[in-house]
Amino acid sequence: MKVNQQIKLIITTILIVCLISCSNDESSKESSNSALKSNENNSSKDIHDTKNNDLKGLKENIPKSSTSTNELIEYPEGKYAGITFDLLPEEEKKKVYEDLEKLPKISDTASEKEKELFWNNLLYLFHEDYIDPQTVLEKWKIESFGSPEIEDSRFQFKENLNVEIVLDASGSMNGKIGGKTKMELAKESITKFASSLPEGANVALRVYGHKGTGSDQDKKLSCESSDIVYAMQNYEESDFEGALNKFKPAGWTPITLALSKAKEDMAKYDGKKNTNIIFLVSDGINTCGGDPVQEAKSLADSNIKPIVNVIGFDVDAKGQEQLRSVANASAGIYTNVNDQKGLSEQFKSAQDIAEKWDRWKRDSLNDLDAIKVDRNFMILAFSNDWGGKREKQNSNLISALRYLYNEKIITRDIKDYLGNKKDDQKYLTDDSQDEVVSYLESINDKTYEEMKKSIEEKYKQK
Repeated sequence: MKVNQQIKLIITTILIVCLISCSNDESSKESSNSALKSNENNSSKDIHDTKNNDLKGLKENIPKSSTSTNELIEYPEGKYAGITFDLLPEEEKKKVYEDLEKLPKISDTASEKEKELFWNNLLYLFHEDYIDPQTVLEKWKIESFGSPEIEDSRFQFKENLNVEIVLDASGSMNGKIGGKTKMELAKESITKFASSLPEGANVALRVYGHKGTGSDQDKKLSCESSDIVYAMQNYEESDFEGALNKFKPAGWTPITLALSKAKEDMAKYDGKKNTNIIFLVSDGINTCGGDPVQEAKSLADSNIKPIVNVIGFDVDAKGQEQLRSVANASAGIYTNVNDQKGLSEQFKSAQDIAEKWDRWKRDSLNDLDAIKVDRNFMILAFSNDWGGKREKQNSNLISALRYLYNEKIITRDIKDYLGNKKDDQKYLTDDSQDEVVSYLESINDKTYEEMKKSIEEKYKQK
């Protein structure tokens, strides 16, 4: 009997131990499941809860994506406009990656306003600089030089043709494009242009910012530097090449001074008897004293009556804005170029004028039908430029979205949202391209003055 009681006690003890063990196991399991669930929720929250993502890093004072042709034209050129992302060397890609990684993580639960702001910041990096139809009109004006349909007296043939090139020689012209410095590329283009001028045409070369350095202690010296290195005369090869070797990129950018000196250079060439053309080439804004816009206006109002061509050579958005203002103040033409080809094309316009002037001197008349054909080629070039930029922008945004998604900065849903936004911009650019090209074609048969009025009414200047 005693033995049986002992056996019962042992069995009871074993049962109690088992029950306690099972209870502990369940409790541990529940605790483990609870922790796992908590971790999953936290992980999900990290990805999907915008409250954990700092969207304050997004810039709010940037343009919204365009919804019309005029907005597309006015939208500023993006930091990475002109590149082809997938074709960049790895070192160059890293710079783009760094900017993309500055964008904050954004989740599926972000508000429409937050997603729109993220898109605006992304587009701002890659938006291309779409040519203003006004630029086409300005090229038509150059192409129609000497035609009786142009009322502007500056574009009528005169007895003499004088071209002065005012070249930026500040330190930033040491920057490289495709393995050569901007100064080397500029000198090559200028040499090619000057050597192509017909006999009887005159050319001059003035430089600015070529003394001192970019340091504060040399600023006064540099801001007072602008020299005529080749005085107005017929082109002479050895002397001109010698003039180009007299200076190197060095200091600050005194655009105001350079324009003032150019006016002095050409003061004796009255616009009544002389066709005067001035090319101002700069790769940045005025960094010295004075008001270059006011100086440009003074130049335009002078007896010289020059045709002013302002060329922004690889210039950022701020520089483009100022240089465009200089061109507008001088009733001139502004063009932004990013490589030597673009620079040479701008000098080519003056070369074309010189050739027409030479033919006019030999009693050759303009063929208005030929001018209209040339305009059609310009429309085609305009269309190709817009189309190329549209494809480049679209391709770059695709690559950027892929990178952002792979780096877990955006989710799949956000990637799809931004992809739709990208497509909307592509479709807008397509439609705008067709609209502007059709419009330009429709007014080609009008006189220049009629075209000018039509375009100004439909596409306001920037």
